[in-house]
Amino acid sequence: MPKLHIDEVYTKASTYPLLANFQNGYLNDEFKPNYCMLLQDKRNGEKTVATVIENLLYSGQEAKEDLGKTLVLARNKLTGKVRIVEHGNVELKPILNINNIKSNTELDTSYLELSRKFGSKKQKKNVEQREKLKVNVTTVKEQMHNVTVNITEDQLDLSSYTKTDTDDFYIPPINRDADRAEDVYDLYKILSKEQYEIIHSEMKEKDYNNELLPWIKDFAMKKLSDELSVLLLYASCSLKLYATLGRDILKKNFVICTSSSTLNDIILKNFTTYVGGRRNRPIQYKDKALCHALVFLLLVNNLKCDVEEISKNVKFSVRTLIVKFKLIGATIVTSGSKKIAHLKLPLASVNIGRRRQSAKF
Repeated sequence: MPKLHIDEVYTKASTYPLLANFQNGYLNDEFKPNYCMLLQDKRNGEKTVATVIENLLYSGQEAKEDLGKTLVLARNKLTGKVRIVEHGNVELKPILNINNIKSNTELDTSYLELSRKFGSKKQKKNVEQREKLKVNVTTVKEQMHNVTVNITEDQLDLSSYTKTDTDDFYIPPINRDADRAEDVYDLYKILSKEQYEIIHSEMKEKDYNNELLPWIKDFAMKKLSDELSVLLLYASCSLKLYATLGRDILKKNFVICTSSSTLNDIILKNFTTYVGGRRNRPIQYKDKALCHALVFLLLVNNLKCDVEEISKNVKFSVRTLIVKFKLIGATIVTSGSKKIAHLKLPLASVNIGRRRQSAKF
């Protein structure tokens, strides 16, 4: 092979040749020279070549040569001089007219028609299954509209979603800023004056003493006002509700207080929920009934109660019952060998830093 002597080297200038390659083919001897356009982007200087071959547009951008350069060795046959010329590279790609291309839906339909007419038994079976799976959107919308027309709004009881992780949920309305212990729990914030009168009149028509729990009857031996007599029955029925099994509360005609229908409705409203036509008693409402009853017993008995006596009757440990008394603001004092819950100022507080997880808080 003869040795060549390079006379000149032409690097890229403002104008330089471009080598064009086609993405899906190669040039052969039958290819004829064709007119093309060279376009340059004013923003970044990138060059684009475009040409039309057999009514199809081809275009491509000049490739970046960061890692190397394209050099063409050219030799003049007459003079024998050899030159090296730096070229650019561009790959021309066909630009398809998307408007002339059928959509996927049309192609699928054509395929299904061909399979139905000329396909095998297996293909025809697959076509039938695919047609069964097709969904008519308009028909579905009409069906959904017909279904939703007859839907009525159901007013839900949202009482079970109230905030039940605070002390105030478990106890009657409380005045923590009261100047006297007697004013901590206002009788007329527990029930209205009218409610006291109605309930007391209903109680007088029946022997309500028979409805009191045996150990609570000792409180009734004292001379009580009409309001305190109502609260005594309120406490007794609340404790009975606390001890009632959940399946009994679910009964349709469940009654917890037979001496007063008004008080019965108040107790069921305060200590049970009614959702979807069924009455229920969540565990928070069970604790609420017990705490209310303890408050009522304190009010009836001059703001004092024997913790051990109540513990024995409600079947709670003394320690657990002390926590509940502290929750309602009562202080535990020791008198001889007895533990007495006393509602006095300042009010007691209980540590509720950890979330209550059961009826025992």
